[in-house]
Amino acid sequence: MTIKIKKLVNIALIVSAFNTLNVRANQPLNAEQDQLETIQIRGFHDSAIKSLRDKRDSQSIIEAITAQDIGKFPDKNVAEALQRITGISLSRVQGEGERVGVRGTTPEQNRTFLNGQAIASADWWISTQPNRGFNYTLLPADLVSSLEVYKTPQADHNEGSLGGSVNIKTQRPLHTQSNQFVTNAQVQYNDLSGEFDPQLALFYNWTNPSKDFGTLITFTRNQRSLRRDGLESWGWHEQSFQQHSDGTLSASDAGTADIKNIWTPGGGGSAIFQQQRILTSATANFEYQPSLDWNIQLNTLYSVLNADNNNQNFLWQPSSVFARGGRISDARIIDNTLAFARYSTVPEQNEQNLPFSTAMEAIWRESEISTSSVHLIVSQQTHLWQNQYQIGFTKGGGGSKQDHTSQFSANTAYTVDTTERKNIIANYDVSPLDAQAWQLTQARNDSQDSNDQELYIQGDFERAIDHSIISAIKIGSKYRDHQRDFIRLRSLNGDYDGIAQQFGWTLADYPATFPAGFLSNIGSQQTLKQYSYADINALSDDFKTIDFVQQEEKASRFDIQERTIAGYVKLMLDGNDYRANLGVRVVNTNQDAGAYKRIGSPIEQQENFVWQQHSKNYIDILPSANISFDLSEDLIARVSAARVMSRPQYNHLMPSTNYNVTQAQGQGGNPDLDPYRANQFDLSVEWYFDDAALLSVALFNKDVESFVEFKRTIEQHEGIDMTIDRPINGSGGTIRGVEIGYQQELIYGFGLITNYTFVDGDRTDSISGREDYVPGTSKHTINLASYYENDWLSSRLAYNYRTHFATGVGETMMDDFGQLDGSITFKLSGKLDFVVEAINLTNEITYLYERNEYAPTGIYQNGRRFYFGVRYSH
Repeated sequence: MTIKIKKLVNIALIVSAFNTLNVRANQPLNAEQDQLETIQIRGFHDSAIKSLRDKRDSQSIIEAITAQDIGKFPDKNVAEALQRITGISLSRVQGEGERVGVRGTTPEQNRTFLNGQAIASADWWISTQPNRGFNYTLLPADLVSSLEVYKTPQADHNEGSLGGSVNIKTQRPLHTQSNQFVTNAQVQYNDLSGEFDPQLALFYNWTNPSKDFGTLITFTRNQRSLRRDGLESWGWHEQSFQQHSDGTLSASDAGTADIKNIWTPGGGGSAIFQQQRILTSATANFEYQPSLDWNIQLNTLYSVLNADNNNQNFLWQPSSVFARGGRISDARIIDNTLAFARYSTVPEQNEQNLPFSTAMEAIWRESEISTSSVHLIVSQQTHLWQNQYQIGFTKGGGGSKQDHTSQFSANTAYTVDTTERKNIIANYDVSPLDAQAWQLTQARNDSQDSNDQELYIQGDFERAIDHSIISAIKIGSKYRDHQRDFIRLRSLNGDYDGIAQQFGWTLADYPATFPAGFLSNIGSQQTLKQYSYADINALSDDFKTIDFVQQEEKASRFDIQERTIAGYVKLMLDGNDYRANLGVRVVNTNQDAGAYKRIGSPIEQQENFVWQQHSKNYIDILPSANISFDLSEDLIARVSAARVMSRPQYNHLMPSTNYNVTQAQGQGGNPDLDPYRANQFDLSVEWYFDDAALLSVALFNKDVESFVEFKRTIEQHEGIDMTIDRPINGSGGTIRGVEIGYQQELIYGFGLITNYTFVDGDRTDSISGREDYVPGTSKHTINLASYYENDWLSSRLAYNYRTHFATGVGETMMDDFGQLDGSITFKLSGKLDFVVEAINLTNEITYLYERNEYAPTGIYQNGRRFYFGVRYSH
């Protein structure tokens, strides 16, 4: 059987990956094809051969990973599977891979496609800014057949990616064994939350006896009880101070200040975040081949994530102190950053006469997001033409339909110390454990909803040409109508001068046991690791009796519509020792952005907002060329040049302002922003020196014409000075780097897969004139995986590491991060496996800071995850 597998794989290596798909869609399913397509590749060695075949036969520089690879790695969603690929950098949220960047770019600058078409996205977090990045927590790895990362574009590829595009491919019914059934049942344990959660994945494929119609069904339901312990600070901005005769400082305008432009926090605290995630995903794919010339596919997906959560954060709020005329003393300024200070209010300066300066905040949310898609593909084979027609619709949406906030406050002086790396020390004159001293001062019930949807129609026409150089010509066009909207409702009557003052509730009325082991690996003995903790269930019951008055938060409402028409021409060239594709794609974008514009104060008066519509139209001409040279039987060189573009983020385009009152910070939009545009050049050499072995080196250079920069100012909203960032088209820069990949089975079932990416981003900020980071760029990214397999055992140990990078939000930096994952599979029989997996074995800490390390913004611990279960296939 092994000889037979290798023979079939060697035959497949001769065929182009793209041509193979077209031929299979339109030719008879003869005996040889049936044998090739129904064979089950089980070993990792043969799975690696399949991935390398896809990479080798590609017409451009790509990376590929097959379903067998995904099944062997300890990865629970598509993003975590992608992190193993050269040039991919993973962003994690609450300990789970959520978004990916390609070649030193941010996740929002790259597109994700499902079977070559867009897939809508959404976010549940109420403070998340709507953007173009895809939320991979909606896609479990079980539904994937293969993943492709295109690093160099072709004319027939969808535009919109600055670093590269990700294509997620699902199984095709007529290319999968009939009556194949697979179930994967596991239990997850999180050592921080201390909870056990069930995981279930099902797969079934059926084809009729004549092999011309098939149906493939997948179903996944995963639960996860997560907890995140953290220290936070936010709202960092340049603040000027007036110095008084007693040495204290008060906030002041820069023009009259004694001390100017000190990097100052707006607030922070010790926070416990808990969430119950339930992901339910299902796909139904249908394929019908009525004749040799026609093939029809219908692919459907529905995925919904229930993400109810709660957060309790014992706050320190300098913004509240300054708003009440308070002062700071004992200030310690390091690297122009207020790293230590004592904050206190001055009664005679407290014009609002509010008896509190900080709070313990308890929040609980009912959150849900979903994505769905319907995609019809009709392929036609004529004498010389291969034609394909596609139409589809995708929709995502959701958010937090109930976002309850309670703040229990006291009028206390406190100190904040950020002088220690990866630590925030806060001390309060009124003890955080004295629950009776903290009274209810704010009660809110807010909500957020966002919709993301796209309708597309596409036609592609390829004609074979009998010519010594030109092998085929391909033309096509696509129409796309994309809409994104965002709405938030805010309650108006829950402040201290409203209903909150009427109740007289204190933290002592809602006692609860404080979670064990809080911040066990973060901070020091002086760090606040225990405080009065609230019973969320009891609070929720009492909140149901409150008659909240809600109003649309017009400052953050927007609606953006993009209509694009694209057309392309592509030539395929073929010689004895080279292959190439040359082409150009022309895209016309018509953008309509609508939002409420604030024209006066106060914010409570709705008539102070008017809806404004802003239109913008632009055209991009995107040429591309990809050439592959066969230097020898096993050695391939590739050269590529292209012009690429990536549209600005939705929250950057909105002509409005979106902010968080508690954090006293937000972002405004700019509908006149131009897209990111870049000219790129790539060169790679790939040596396939054994069946499942590869040594590759790739060089890339992207000259970006303009990056989006943020001009930070202090604006007043709802009577509070807030840090507001507004985007502008700033200076350009360069992203260049090198990728090195190596994989090989070394001896007796033991092998290595490793890659290294070096990226250097170079740009100068047009506002400050200083050398600035390129967002998303980690200088070094390393993936290292070792595996061992025999007849009854399969084991993996995988390590992923990336150095610090700018997140693209303000001046926030994500510190170096490395994570070790592992898995062991025991084969109990020919159909039954027992699986043990572990994620984040070393219990790594996530650390973010803004501008410098005396301004930490987040220090988080998410714990380890362990999975135990069985996999049955028939």
